[in-house]
Amino acid sequence: MTHKFGLVLAGGGARGMAHAGVLRALNHLGYYPSAIAGYSMGSVVGATYALNDNWYDDLVAMDVSGFPVVPRFDGPGIVSRLRNLYLTGHELRDIYYGWGAGEDTVAWGRSVLAQLTGDRNLEEGRVPVHVAATDILTGNMVIKTSGSSVDAVYASSALAGILPPFDDGTHLLVDGGYVDVSPVDALREAGIDRVISVDPSQDRSSPNPRNGLDVFLRSVELTQDALSSLRHQKADLVLKPHFGRPVGMLEFRHKRDCIAAGINAVRAAQPSLVDMLGHTKTVGRGNTAAGSSDRRRRAVWHGPLHPPNPTLIHPALYCPHERDG
Repeated sequence: MTHKFGLVLAGGGARGMAHAGVLRALNHLGYYPSAIAGYSMGSVVGATYALNDNWYDDLVAMDVSGFPVVPRFDGPGIVSRLRNLYLTGHELRDIYYGWGAGEDTVAWGRSVLAQLTGDRNLEEGRVPVHVAATDILTGNMVIKTSGSSVDAVYASSALAGILPPFDDGTHLLVDGGYVDVSPVDALREAGIDRVISVDPSQDRSSPNPRNGLDVFLRSVELTQDALSSLRHQKADLVLKPHFGRPVGMLEFRHKRDCIAAGINAVRAAQPSLVDMLGHTKTVGRGNTAAGSSDRRRRAVWHGPLHPPNPTLIHPALYCPHERDG
């Protein structure tokens, strides 16, 4: 018999694809969340999991072609530099005169969310989903548990300066991470006693920023990282995937490696999962070493660097010709 638990999925942009690996591995081991709370990429993965029976394959195959392009000025040739200078001017114009550098991608992004969630309402999911967003007018966190999944997830992912905020008639909503990077309280208030939080932040060993947009995105990550150590402590168990390489917020070309990092984090935390949630048919008493009885309920586990168990992962991942570049 296992105990019920809730799962909190933070943001992180492309690194948030680790959440798909976490859910894949938990399900493989026989652990299924009773509720999910998330913001930004965590809300994308959480809503897709709850509303789409083919959630894992569809997340792996998710169209990422429309994300805003980060200009680069370190490429060879004057033509490349002029092209990126044009992109920079275009993005600055959109930020100053419009709602953000990704304003032109809103219709595309919403169509991707509609494909992932089946354009269904949140309350139709197999498990309750709590989607967190920030009301930019009041600074308060707003939790959506019903209504259009596309509207809720878009609002939760609307990074200021990149995507326009979402007006729901009462609030002007942007990315949920500005107020709370780990909305554990949303699950506690829903009656969930045991909470696992997934923290996809990374070490600050990533490359130096190349331009103003890189600086902006890095500043958002630094703010969220400073908050995360405090907010994640409210969970009973924190899973912290190790990515093995720097992964920028919009670098979705690394999505498969991020998924694998999530799988590895669960594998590393297996003894603590048994302590917290109990044994399952997949994780029998002889299949994993349960920790000592005095182990702290809350722990942080870093996923190992070795490739994940092939039985836990999509066949396309880690095939030589399918690896992330």
